[in-house]
Parts: sequence; C-alpha cells; structure tokens
Amino acid sequence: MTTTDSAGAPSRGTEGIPPAEDALREHFEATIARDQRIEPRDWMPEGYRGTLVRQIAQHAHSEIIGMQPEGEWITRAPSLRRKAILFAKVQDEAGHGLYLYSAAETLGADRGDLTARLIEGRQKYSSIF
Repeated sequence: MTTTDSAGAPSRGTEGIPPAEDALREHFEATIARDQRIEPRDWMPEGYRGTLVRQIAQHAHSEIIGMQPEGEWITRAPSLRRKAILFAKVQDEAGHGLYLYSAAETLGADRGDLTARLIEGRQKYSSIF
C-alpha cells in the first residue's frame, strides 16, 4: 500500500526515501547491528553494493597482477621442480582472482567490464597508487 501526501503525491519516508525503501533500509541496518549476514541477493543500499564490488574487484585485480612476477620467473627457474612450483603459484593466483570476480558477479557486476577496467587502466589494482 502506497501512502500519499495532501497533494496526492507518494509520501516519502525519512530524508526523502520512499516508505518501502525506508523499511528495507531499516531491516538492512538491523541485520548489520545484529552482526548477521547480508547475502548478495538481499536488498542493500546502492552505495554499499558499489563499495563491495569495488573492494572485491580491487582484490581480484591484485590477485591477477600478482601472477605476473611469478610468471616472469618460470623461464628462469633452475629446475623442472622449481618451474612446477612457480606454475602452481601462478595457478593459485589466477584461481583466487577467478573466485573474487565470481563473488563480484553475485553482486551484479560484469566480469568482462571489471577486467576491461583493469586492462585499460580505468581501475587500479591497488589503493597505493
């Protein structure tokens, strides 16, 4: 049921937020206050969702970039055993990145867009730079 103000327009909750969204926000904040989980499909403020995607993407980018130094050493490794160790490290980093990109996708992000941002330099993989 939508309520209306005296002019017949839909009424707003606190700070100009529609009552339905206001109730969702209250539920979200109460869930956080109880130290309970918020799942990717649960309602959350867009700013919160965007921050999660940005942080997860930054971590995923870091994992992918982390493969590069290890990969540089594969051809220089002194033995087949050491090459295998380096390959395993590179594979681990790639897997971590893959899991993190998948986590960002559950929040509505597009993996292709995230990787394109990294490749094109539109998103840094570290907050240091």
